[in-house]
Amino acid sequence: MQNPIQRYLEDAIAAEKSFETQLRGFAKEATLPAARNLFDQHAEETRQQYEDLTARLEAMGGSTSSIKSMLAHLFNSAPKMAQMGHDETERTTQDLMMAFAVENAEVAMYEALTIAAEIACDHETAQLARRIQAQERMTAEKVWGTIAPSATESFRTERRGSSQADAADPAILRYLQDAEAAERNFEDALTSFSKGGEQGEVRSMMSTMAGKARTQHQRLRARLETLGGSPSTSKSVLAHLLAFTPLTAQAGHDDAEKSTQHLMIVYAAAASEMAMYEALAVTAIECGDRETAALARELQSEEQEDHRMAWQGLGQSARASMQSLFSHS
Repeated sequence: MQNPIQRYLEDAIAAEKSFETQLRGFAKEATLPAARNLFDQHAEETRQQYEDLTARLEAMGGSTSSIKSMLAHLFNSAPKMAQMGHDETERTTQDLMMAFAVENAEVAMYEALTIAAEIACDHETAQLARRIQAQERMTAEKVWGTIAPSATESFRTERRGSSQADAADPAILRYLQDAEAAERNFEDALTSFSKGGEQGEVRSMMSTMAGKARTQHQRLRARLETLGGSPSTSKSVLAHLLAFTPLTAQAGHDDAEKSTQHLMIVYAAAASEMAMYEALAVTAIECGDRETAALARELQSEEQEDHRMAWQGLGQSARASMQSLFSHS
């Protein structure tokens, strides 16, 4: 009955180790003091989380998984590719967006771990998971509050000394290209999720979200073309790669856990897109592009709804999958 719990602990250990590396890198390249301090502080907190999780796993007779750790480091390097095509001044904003997605992924991960531990009457692991989850939530709130100031500062820095005043600002086009590619990738991922997993209600939710993502990338493409831009093939390919990479993190998990894993991924992806639209909205406002800003806020509201739905389904899904696993153990 401890095996599912140990698997989640191994995932969490690998994730925290990888994220500590990310955070220290983010801190070194941050141009906004508030962001640099936030990254530095959470890197130290993440190191302690890693040590506490490792101690708990070892107390249960387990050991850290080198394969999962290597995989986590692969995930660590992949998001950096997403900065391709962005101005140097946007790097801190991009890092904050990635950090917000990771924090949400970890909040979801610790929810599943807590539920598994509670069902197994492993109160010590449950308490540890809840404590770390609270820390991740608090950091996510701080990161969210830093995204808008960072996006504003990066745009002003890029435009400093420039006489450009066109509505089709290069920064706006870059964000629109990223968003359009992300929504296309999200539609494909959600369509795939709607065909897998044992829980019908989760498959139905994924199908509904896929339909919504389709309308979102259509609206983004229309706005991009109105501004004289076009979808980016390279960004689309990268988006597809990043969309399906997390699926390999399911290695070692039982089929009964697939729906829960899908909800965890969607919860994090929706958070990532909420952050993306936050940066787009404030940049568009700085440009005086009210139409793009309004579209960004509209799409952000839709992602917030997906984020809420995924969270609501996560606890029930995790409980059902764990009860199924334990009943057959």
